[in-house]
Amino acid sequence: MRVVWVRLAAAFGILLAWNGWAGDLNGPVSFVPWKVIVPGDPPSIAPLTLYWILASRDDFKHSDLLFSRSLTAFASQCVAMNVIRTDDGAMIQKLGVASALPIVVLVGADGKALGKVESERGALRVTAVERLVRDQLRARESTLDGQLDDARKKALAGDRDSAVSLYKSAWDLRCVFPRKGREAQRELKKLGVVLAEALQ
Repeated sequence: MRVVWVRLAAAFGILLAWNGWAGDLNGPVSFVPWKVIVPGDPPSIAPLTLYWILASRDDFKHSDLLFSRSLTAFASQCVAMNVIRTDDGAMIQKLGVASALPIVVLVGADGKALGKVESERGALRVTAVERLVRDQLRARESTLDGQLDDARKKALAGDRDSAVSLYKSAWDLRCVFPRKGREAQRELKKLGVVLAEALQ
């Protein structure tokens, strides 16, 4: 079974390479960087992880989830894209999936499920999956805005330690929200805290 999945992943890579070449002629095509998780292997660790649990191998070959500019952009913001195989019962149980497959589950860094998209007539709607991730990112950005405002107020009130702590928390999310991370970096510098790590 492992050999079959490895061959499938290799074939998928060839398909992406061919379609990527064709895309040069017909316009940009966005391929989502899905990673197939082999049962027993640890999944990607990220602030947000999207788990696509397949119903069959055919899902991986024909789904609209393979091509999405939005999902590809989210992946660049440290949203991990993991594919869970149908034979990975342990992972499916860990995600608390009891409904029909295929299904997509969005999970936070703490492992808690934040939302899911169930299939309709045996297929997943890519627009629904995009909306799930987009809504969560917007909610987190709103929370981060409030955190930055709070940090500024504490800095003005002379509570340097609390301000530094809040700014560092924002800096830790720089991959998800680069602009907020740069803002936190600038404010930390004003408070005398210079971060050695360069912002990517």
